[in-house]
Amino acid sequence: MAACFSYSGGTFANFSGEYSGAVGGVTGFMAAMVAALWAYDGWNDVNMVAGEVRNPQRSLPVALILGVAIVVVLYISVNLGVQYVLPAHVVAASQRPTSDAVAMVLGRVGAGVVSAAMALSMLVAMNGTIMTGGRMPYAMARDGYFFSSMAEVHPRFRTPANALIAQAVLASALLLLGGSYRQFFNLAIFSEWLFYMLTVGALFVLRWREPEADRPYRVIGYPLVPLIFICAAGVLLFFSFRDNWPNSGYGSLVILAGVPVFYAFARHKREHS
Repeated sequence: MAACFSYSGGTFANFSGEYSGAVGGVTGFMAAMVAALWAYDGWNDVNMVAGEVRNPQRSLPVALILGVAIVVVLYISVNLGVQYVLPAHVVAASQRPTSDAVAMVLGRVGAGVVSAAMALSMLVAMNGTIMTGGRMPYAMARDGYFFSSMAEVHPRFRTPANALIAQAVLASALLLLGGSYRQFFNLAIFSEWLFYMLTVGALFVLRWREPEADRPYRVIGYPLVPLIFICAAGVLLFFSFRDNWPNSGYGSLVILAGVPVFYAFARHKREHS
């Protein structure tokens, strides 16, 4: 960002520029929101390894709040720097606006360094997502709601190896089905925010079913804050579903297909408990 704002050809007038091909209104805002949420996504991965964290009651809130705050500052700073260098219509037409902005400031070598740093960042993020994502089928199997083999831990690395392999096979199958990068991340955001909404909604269900249960975490502003989150997530899901049809429809069918599978494992667990 500092390099971009040092560019003599940059101007704050770019912040008031317009792009004639942009979709305005609520539809345009929600489309931009889905893309922005992809940049912030990853905070949820910390929760998947809560069982392997010391003092999670304290560590998780600190990690989530500080982590998201740092990403907010970095993400907005980068966008401000790019917008200062490039007008809106150039940003919209570019496949790599950050690299293009740095190339104008520091030349092609500087742009190459930025591109390499972005590639490294994506690799690190992908590694974290893979390692945490494998904990979900592992936890389900450990609790008796999935195949018991998924709960096995590698004797040397102490990782849920079978769950990670199954995740790799499913991810490879999804990629082989084809589709653009934008379709994949729209589908991912839709699926994730559907479960975020359901998870927050479970607060109301659990408080009704188990009013006396021990609750190490307190929801500030309950019930208003969870309700606002659920409503906001519902609006996002509506526009994401509508704009990414039929991919969102296929994703919904895959999610719904898991419901009878869950109840089948739940029945098996009751019969053998």
